[in-house]
Amino acid sequence: MVVILLVIALVAFATVSAVYGLYVLLILSSGKKKEYVRLIDQALIKPLAHQDLPSVSILVPTYNEEVVISRKLQNLADLNYPLEKLEVLLLDDCSSDRTCEIAQNMFTKLGLSGKIIRSPDRSGANASYNRGVRNASNGLIMRTDADVTIEADALEKAVKIISKNEDVGGITARMAPIIDQTTAAVKVEGSYVTFFGGMLTAESAIHSTFPGYGGFCLLRKSCFSPISVHRGSTDGNISLAVIKKGLRYIYVPQIVFHESISHKLGEQRRQKVRRATRMIQSALIHRDIIFREKFREFGRKIFPLRLAMLTLCPVLMLAGLVSLFLAILSYSAVLAVSLAFAACILLYLGTRIDIPPLNSVTSLLIHQFYLLLGLLFVGKRTGTWKKTERSQPNKDEP
Repeated sequence: MVVILLVIALVAFATVSAVYGLYVLLILSSGKKKEYVRLIDQALIKPLAHQDLPSVSILVPTYNEEVVISRKLQNLADLNYPLEKLEVLLLDDCSSDRTCEIAQNMFTKLGLSGKIIRSPDRSGANASYNRGVRNASNGLIMRTDADVTIEADALEKAVKIISKNEDVGGITARMAPIIDQTTAAVKVEGSYVTFFGGMLTAESAIHSTFPGYGGFCLLRKSCFSPISVHRGSTDGNISLAVIKKGLRYIYVPQIVFHESISHKLGEQRRQKVRRATRMIQSALIHRDIIFREKFREFGRKIFPLRLAMLTLCPVLMLAGLVSLFLAILSYSAVLAVSLAFAACILLYLGTRIDIPPLNSVTSLLIHQFYLLLGLLFVGKRTGTWKKTERSQPNKDEP
C-alpha cells in the first residue's frame, strides 16, 4: 500500500511539474516579452490628432453601486479623451438602491452623453454586457467596472494600440491593487497579481491572453458574439469570443486601472472561488479552441496549458499531497504530523513575512485551493453576482 501511495504521489507531482514546466519553457521563457513591451512603448509615443480619435461607447454594469457610482462617472469624465466622443451606457441590473438616480444626476452635472439601461429583473453581468453591446452606437467599446478607477490616459493609450493593429480585437489592462493596510490576504493577492501580470504579458507577446481583467477592456464591436448568460466570467468569455473571431486579445501593462482588494482571507476566498468557478466555466465552454490551427500559438500552446492549470493541476496537487501524507502516516504517525505541522507553519509565514520565493509558493498553493473549490461549483449557474465584500471600507467604497 505504501508503494502504491508513493507512486500516486510521484505521478501526480510529476504531472503538475510537467504542466508548469512546459508553461515556463514555452510561454514565460519564450524571449518575446521584452520586444513586445518595447513595441507597445513605441506605439504609445506617437500621438493621435484630436480629429483622428474615434468615438467610444463605455459600458458600466452596476448593481447597488450608490456609494461608488458618482466617483466612477467622475473618473470617466476626467479621462484624457474628448467628452463629445464618449457614450456612457450604465447597465443597471435591477438595483434596489439609489444607483440610477445618482447616476442620472451625475450625467447631467458632468455633461456625459449616454443613457441608463435598466433591466426589469436580475440577469447578471454577462447578460448586461450582451445588452450593452447591442445598444452601443460606436465601433469601439470600453467595458469597465463601477468600483474601479481608470488612469486618465488609459483609454487614449488603448485606442492608439487597437487603431494601429488590425489583428487586435481586444485589449485589457494592468490591475494596480489599492493597498491601505498589509494583511495575509493582501500579501497573497500581491504575489498573485505580480505573477499573473507576467503571464498575461508573455501570452500576449506570443499571441493572445485569457481572461484579462474586467476592470478595463477595449473591444472592437465587430468582434461581438453574445456570451453565455449563465456560465463563465464576463472577461473570460469576452476574451475567448474575440480570439474565436480570428483576432488577438492582448494585455497591455502600460494601461492601468486601480481596484481595492479584500483585506481578509475569508473575503478573498469567497471572491476568488467565484472567480475561479467562472473562469473554469469559460475555459470549458470554449475548449474547442484547443489544438485548432486557426488559433495558432494560442490554440496550440497557451490555452491547452492554461486549461490544464485550471482543471487538472489542482486535482493532482490534492491527490499527491494526500497520498504522500498517507504514505508517511503508515510509516510514522509522528513524522507525518510533524511534517504537516511544518508545512502549515511555512504557509503561515508565507502570508506574514517578505520572502519572495516563499510568498510565491504560498500564493500558488492557496490559489490551487481556490481552483479546487471552483471545480466543485463548475456545474452551477452563475448568472447573477453578489457585491464584493470589503472589510473596513473607505468612505466612498462599497
